[in-house]
Amino acid sequence: MINIDHYLGQKRLDINRALKEYLAFSGTGTVIRAMRYSLEAGGKRLRPVLVLATAEAIQGESSDLLPLACAYEMVHTYSLIHDDLPAMDDSDLRRGKVTCHLEHGEATAILAGDALLTLAYEITADYGLKHNCPDKALLIIKNLSVSAGAAGMIGGQALDLQGEKEVLSLEDTEKMAALKTGALIRSAVYCGAVAAGADKQELEALDRYALAIGTAFQVVDDILDYESSSDRLGKPAGADQEKSKTTFPAVMGLKQAKKRAELLYEEAIEALQDLGKPTGLLEALARKLVYRIN
Repeated sequence: MINIDHYLGQKRLDINRALKEYLAFSGTGTVIRAMRYSLEAGGKRLRPVLVLATAEAIQGESSDLLPLACAYEMVHTYSLIHDDLPAMDDSDLRRGKVTCHLEHGEATAILAGDALLTLAYEITADYGLKHNCPDKALLIIKNLSVSAGAAGMIGGQALDLQGEKEVLSLEDTEKMAALKTGALIRSAVYCGAVAAGADKQELEALDRYALAIGTAFQVVDDILDYESSSDRLGKPAGADQEKSKTTFPAVMGLKQAKKRAELLYEEAIEALQDLGKPTGLLEALARKLVYRIN
């Protein structure tokens, strides 16, 4: 039986240590301080953990993949910095701390987000050169670029902004979740799989798994905005309702939203049956993700 809390705790320690080292070389400039402020503020580290856990499911170990895992956390943190800006969600709390633009100023926050994004690509390219696997690194960079761009995370954020002005359909709400949150999660799973040498069948099964948990993650986030506290979330609770955002509970009600999260969990577990590898770790991660609502 996998102790998922112990696993997550250990991986977070490894990831946090590596992230700190990546920014240690850069001195104490204003932008670097802002990058550190947001990157070292904590968080679940779900995306880098998925890079590592997926690789372990395919090849049994992931010790060489910490750089790739860190790259995904940098992209995620960049997105949070920009998401919190006054022109976007105008948030004042993130990961239990005041947001980057309030601590360091809007201009510096924008630059810190940009710098984290570009550093992520540098790290991924460097991984390919150091480990003599440029083809794998190129595939990962391409997938990450699409997933973080207008056809992925940014496209989902645009739908999120649209959902503040009008009520989106359930279909568009599902699309928003799959892009805004799910795209980078799918890419993290893809990254771990490609780096570990997964074949076509394994990649297809893992992508179905990742799509399900990525969408579920957003569904659960929407539910927690209704039911949790700011202290637990590390960001303002009730913010979605205050801004009349289109969310799963707003579109389908809390009870049905919870049911949707459970069905997505079942889809993720079903997808893993086609993997042909031990799936206990990935199943435990899916369970931990979905049942945050309890």
